[in-house]
Amino acid sequence: MKYILSTLALAVASLATPVPEAVAPPAFKINRVVSGGSGCPQGSIDIDYTNNAILPIYFGKEFTASVGANVPIDQARKNCQINIDILYSPGYQVSVYSADYSGWGDIDAGVKGWVKTIYYFSGETTQVSSTLNLPGPFTGRYTKHDDVVMTNWSPCGSEAMLNVNTEVALSPIGKGEGVLAATRESARVQSILYIKWRQC
Repeated sequence: MKYILSTLALAVASLATPVPEAVAPPAFKINRVVSGGSGCPQGSIDIDYTNNAILPIYFGKEFTASVGANVPIDQARKNCQINIDILYSPGYQVSVYSADYSGWGDIDAGVKGWVKTIYYFSGETTQVSSTLNLPGPFTGRYTKHDDVVMTNWSPCGSEAMLNVNTEVALSPIGKGEGVLAATRESARVQSILYIKWRQC
């Protein structure tokens, strides 16, 4: 099934990653996705999924940070908040255990770039974050693999709101030029969330 949504940002797969505490996933579907932020304007994100514990996300070219002469200050950081409402068979809990992202950058010496992601469930206080630092000079493609140690699971039941907050950013402003994107230079890239299940 395919949902065309209002967001953006992440990338590249590692399908051989083993599923810890493997439990056959229950029947589930994405009920809705809500997104927002400077990096994910309306209609810029797609989420494709099948019932195999993998959630691929496609981000658009808007999820790109930049600094340099004549570049507005607000372009130095781009953020995307994605809220994924998951419906599933009663008696299960879901969690994220891994994720893969990729993109590209062209960063001068003296400029630092980073890609940061925060994972959490609505109604839970625990958050898990991961940051990839890219100090300049840097030119080329980057990959970011998150081994997400979620100490909390979704509530036991049949519905969970998974939140993924991602940003790409560059600093300091006025010390050089740089571009950092969560997509490829010429096309959108698939980012992947790997989820696991357990029975309550």
